[in-house]
Amino acid sequence: MPVNQAKAFVFCLALLAAAPAARAQQVLLQTDVANDTLPARTGPNRRYFGHLYAGYGLAVGPSALGVKYGFSSSEFQVGGRLKRRLGGLLALNADLRYAYLRYDLNNELARPAPLGAGYDSQLLSYHQLQGEASLRLTPGRRRGNTVGRYLDLLAYGGRALATNYATQGPAPGGGRLEVVAHEPPYLARWLGGVGARVGSNSVALVGRYRLSNALKNSGLPEPPRLVLGLEIGWF
Repeated sequence: MPVNQAKAFVFCLALLAAAPAARAQQVLLQTDVANDTLPARTGPNRRYFGHLYAGYGLAVGPSALGVKYGFSSSEFQVGGRLKRRLGGLLALNADLRYAYLRYDLNNELARPAPLGAGYDSQLLSYHQLQGEASLRLTPGRRRGNTVGRYLDLLAYGGRALATNYATQGPAPGGGRLEVVAHEPPYLARWLGGVGARVGSNSVALVGRYRLSNALKNSGLPEPPRLVLGLEIGWF
């Protein structure tokens, strides 16, 4: 056999011998990369989970103050929540949010000072920064990496960044006159209470009962203390 043909034959044998080793090395490399990761610690059913949310609720329940019910007296919230899972059934939540609470008063009812009568509209409003802590109970343990169904027992409180009493009525010279009293002394600056949240994944029904007074040192009856509404989480 000529020398050149012998060299070519030996080179072909070397390639054939190296091909299985190359394939084995490639598969081994892919397997190692897939397995060389740390266990996930964040997620809907992991140890830590954070998300944004928004909520809207209506004021319900009796009140001698005489408020307009429905969308006229309601609370809007937007904020963030951090969940720390303690086990298969328990978790702790910590919230920080902005809340806008308003009570629209019925103009057909006369009220003593500091609230008056003869207006076309009267509105009490609170812009609040609230914190909330809650204990979460989850009945289903094997639900995968999802939030699942849950029950939250909560307590909340915070300071009103701004409080307003706004009135609209006829002006002495004709037309309409709007007057806004900022930070009036009869509107409380600190509001807080307790509540419960029942949810499934990103949707929840929420009820909060205000323990603190919304009106202080005024002799006026309190507006409704209970707010019932819906909360949507952004996962």
